[in-house]
Amino acid sequence: MKNIPHHFKIYFSHFRTKLLCAFLLCTLIPLCIIGAISYKVSHTIARDKILASTVSSDEQLNIQFQERFLQIENTADSLQYDMYNLMNTNVSKTDLQVLTETRNHLSLFKNTFNLHYIQVFLPKEHIGSEENLYFFPIEDLENFRIPKKSLENPGTSSIWFYQPDLSVPFLISESKEPTNTIALCRILKNPQTQVIEYAYILFLNTAEFSQPLLESFPDKSISSYLVTDTGEIIAGNNQNLSIALSSQDINFMKKHQNSTVKKGAVTCHISKLENGWYHITEIPDSYINQNIQILIKSILITLLISLPVTVLIIVLISRNLAEKIRVLSQAMEDFQLDTPTIALPWLTSPDRHPETFDEIDKLGLTFLKLQASLNQNLQSILDLSLAEERLKYQLLQSQINPHFLYNILGSIQTCQSLGKLDTASQMLTNLTRFYRMTLRKSGDLISIKDELEIARLYLEMEKLCHKNTLTWDISMEDGIENFLICKFTLQPFLENSIVHGFSQRTPHIHIRIELCYGEDTVQIRITDNGKGITEKQLCELKKTLKEKIINYEKHFGMGNVNKRICNPYFGNGHINIESRLYHGTCIFIEFDQLEDCNEKSYDC
Repeated sequence: MKNIPHHFKIYFSHFRTKLLCAFLLCTLIPLCIIGAISYKVSHTIARDKILASTVSSDEQLNIQFQERFLQIENTADSLQYDMYNLMNTNVSKTDLQVLTETRNHLSLFKNTFNLHYIQVFLPKEHIGSEENLYFFPIEDLENFRIPKKSLENPGTSSIWFYQPDLSVPFLISESKEPTNTIALCRILKNPQTQVIEYAYILFLNTAEFSQPLLESFPDKSISSYLVTDTGEIIAGNNQNLSIALSSQDINFMKKHQNSTVKKGAVTCHISKLENGWYHITEIPDSYINQNIQILIKSILITLLISLPVTVLIIVLISRNLAEKIRVLSQAMEDFQLDTPTIALPWLTSPDRHPETFDEIDKLGLTFLKLQASLNQNLQSILDLSLAEERLKYQLLQSQINPHFLYNILGSIQTCQSLGKLDTASQMLTNLTRFYRMTLRKSGDLISIKDELEIARLYLEMEKLCHKNTLTWDISMEDGIENFLICKFTLQPFLENSIVHGFSQRTPHIHIRIELCYGEDTVQIRITDNGKGITEKQLCELKKTLKEKIINYEKHFGMGNVNKRICNPYFGNGHINIESRLYHGTCIFIEFDQLEDCNEKSYDC
């Protein structure tokens, strides 16, 4: 048991285990949070959508009910004219024309507007009061559930009330069963005596309202019903509804009319109609949750599928990354100097393209370059140690060229003999400055500014030897002259351009020296319009530069410069050469930007 913590420490010390844990924590936790948020947001949106859809259906029903009630109101208004004619005509027992016309109108209204029944109540002395088909005595009003307040002061306004168990004469309707109805009553009283002169009632079958409610809300869990202002439920989509609301429910209904409000586990949409009644729709939370189950199941299934897939992807990715790190770590442990380069298989795959390399791949490339560079530097150190004395001698020999010195001194003597003392004096001055400049710098690295000055002095002296057949120009970008360069990098190439450039076809030599910035490098281009180099000689020179060969009998100056400038201490650069016979030569030199921190530190 004591070894368990130690085993855990060893297990979690592996890079792959740490990477896997990090991936799992950074992926599963956000995934769970997103899942929870998605569930909450989706649940809220779905709930609002379901409620909005139900309320929208409810509003459509309200419009339908309102239009139906308005139609009955207009019908009652139309009957008012017939009642006026009927009450203002002296009807005898033999002349029943007006009564017949009124009866016909009532029948027409009933059939046209789909009314369940129409009853007209007349004074007892009126001949039509005993008709008992459409016309009845006023005393029969007591048999109906007309609100007492409306009877006391009816005016000419409509009186809406619920009349259950209404029986209709057989001649009007074949149905013998009593019917629950919705009634619209109009009553006219004599303003002076307050005696009712006449009244009429239009009846609607409550099934006319129950059917649309049932069609709009077939689900029994939703209760939608029509209720009077006194709380009587007159129509609904559910037969199990109670007959009337409690006083508490009536107060709640009137308080929250024309709104959607939550009441316990039920959401109520309460709409007040034009006739003073209410249309109430109750949507229980169970109905909403039942309809959201599909969405919730979809989210859960998506999460259950996503989690194992995510874990599998994380395991595969961590395994791939960890394997690279393991191989690279093992290669670094096994690396030794002066041993064959250790290969990294995933980098040498033919399917890999350098642009697809990640940071671990680049780290592997750096390790491979480091191996090659260390082995190469080790060999370079051995070679330099063996050739150190000989290189020093050859360097001194290239600095003090007897042939160059002989030509300059001969030219000075000729000028003195011809009386050109100014020219001879200038040549002596240039020669003095040249050797002072070349011998004053003890190190192998000097500033580009000093190197250009040495090159200019050399060209000035060569110009005096070749009269006016030699010209040159130098261009460079700002600040580039402050970087360091190997001493005598330019002079050997300038000497080659002059010595090998003149010919009968190229009697005038123009040399151009350009210095510009690269990517953290210095680029130098030396071009001339001289004789150029043959193709065979050009191949030899390129081979010498590519293989970093120093031949003390052939191309020594160019090979010497190339060998030194390729050294990491001297800029880790390279040299390219391009030339065509009688079309001139172009030398391209590129090396790292080296700053002049301490000149003595560059002495070799």
